[in-house]
Amino acid sequence: MNIAILEDDPLGAELVRTTLTQAGHDCQHFSTGTALLAALQRTSFDLLVLDWMLPDMTGHQVLDWVRAHLGRRMLVLILSSRSLEEHVVLGLMAGGDDYMIKPARRAELLARVHVLSRRLPSQEIVLPPPSEVIEVGPYRLHKIKRVAHLAGVPVELRPKEFDIACLLFSQPGAVVSREALVEQVWGRDLVASRTLDTHMSLVRSKLALRPENGVKLITIYTLGYRLDLVDPEDDF
Repeated sequence: MNIAILEDDPLGAELVRTTLTQAGHDCQHFSTGTALLAALQRTSFDLLVLDWMLPDMTGHQVLDWVRAHLGRRMLVLILSSRSLEEHVVLGLMAGGDDYMIKPARRAELLARVHVLSRRLPSQEIVLPPPSEVIEVGPYRLHKIKRVAHLAGVPVELRPKEFDIACLLFSQPGAVVSREALVEQVWGRDLVASRTLDTHMSLVRSKLALRPENGVKLITIYTLGYRLDLVDPEDDF
């Protein structure tokens, strides 16, 4: 998602920005409500992480502006040190989609952002069309023949392992959620978490997804996986 962070505390803002950026989101930080509102008139964001206590205006005022001018199309996660039940209720009743108490805990922040992302218009991840050949560095995946090659050498993958590889290699640098992997590879059948983890481990091993081959498979805690492109000559 494209995320705006409104937070006047530099350390708190950096924690949120780093956590979300490492999970694959694009983040832009604003330290005042005035700067954010100016940006919202020229830039579209999917989510606003909103500090309730600001130096130039209140979080309530910012939220009022957002709902008056943008409606519900931008999600709002309120992040505040105000922890009383009445504060939480006030924030949600004012139009917040969720409320989180400072200090932000990384895993909880990622989980809440992930849950909120489900409210966005569906952008379903689909397998590449059967005629497509995916080439990334030394890797080549042929959809019609359903074969994978690493540096010209065939790699034997089972059907579901091949489908997983196609999802990862078709969008390097993007987070592929666990839900998308299960739905696209197994359909709507219920699949145990360990089944997906086992298949991912086999794909990682069989395709040697390591920096020396120009790629690195990253596990994003509670969310999914991301295949990053790296320079094989860099030190890791």
